[in-house]
Amino acid sequence: MNFLIQTPTLSAEQLKEMLNNVILSDACTPNNRKIAEYILVHYKSIAFMTASEIAEQVGVSQPAVTRFVTNSLGFQGFSHFLKVVQDIIRNEVTGVERYHISGKTKSNIELLIGQEIDNLNKLMEYTSEEKLIRAAERIASHKTIFIIGFRTGAPLASYFSFFLRKIHPDIRVCTSGGSEAYDMLHHLDRETTLVLPFIFPRYPREMIEVIQYMKQEKFQYLSVTDSYTLQVEGICDCEIVTPIVITAFTTLFDSYTSSFCILNILLDMIGRVQLDQTRDMLGSIEEMYQKNRVFYRK
Repeated sequence: MNFLIQTPTLSAEQLKEMLNNVILSDACTPNNRKIAEYILVHYKSIAFMTASEIAEQVGVSQPAVTRFVTNSLGFQGFSHFLKVVQDIIRNEVTGVERYHISGKTKSNIELLIGQEIDNLNKLMEYTSEEKLIRAAERIASHKTIFIIGFRTGAPLASYFSFFLRKIHPDIRVCTSGGSEAYDMLHHLDRETTLVLPFIFPRYPREMIEVIQYMKQEKFQYLSVTDSYTLQVEGICDCEIVTPIVITAFTTLFDSYTSSFCILNILLDMIGRVQLDQTRDMLGSIEEMYQKNRVFYRK
């Protein structure tokens, strides 16, 4: 079985179904059954454990755990398995649970910076230059860009819209939630508008409802999110994935370094689609800055 080669992520229900299938299989060995049962009950905790730690809890060897996730579950390796489980539980773990887990670990600056570097090194596993170029061309070719982001998606949406309006003539943004997004969408032309929903864990219910309305009204959209979870669950296509990769809950809050990195690359690509327009808009803005003394100078 090699299910996950084609499926970038799983839902909790799919993972539980896979584990139950292993447990109920006549070919399942006693060790594999013990491992499957332990993961089934403790999958939130094992997302932040090593293979050796799981093996110690179950009473089997570390290689037995590694073989189980590759041979019985079809993952490419233990790190691949861990990443998928982390994606599953990231939207389920509450602030209180995160506090109790992170409280066991002393914050280590060197460790945290190392994790950030690892996250950036893994970015190409989730996107490609070709995919970003296509996204940049779509954004540059539309008359109006409407950017929506609530809660954790709001600062990313604000950041992206702040710089995009310097090189695109018609940028709208909504980060307040509530019914305002519907009011703004209602008056936009479906043919010339591209909607960019920014949706990150824990996925806000109201954001999912806006996406459903947007699809119902036949808006063109290009979603920006952290994984393929929403696509697997049939909520929306996930075109731009900026992963929040975690190896352990060593901090109380997720880091969005990789998300900002991808957005900066995308902004650069958008500006290069129509270089003459980009140059003219940036020049006009700079003249306005100088005329109105926007920035402090000695």
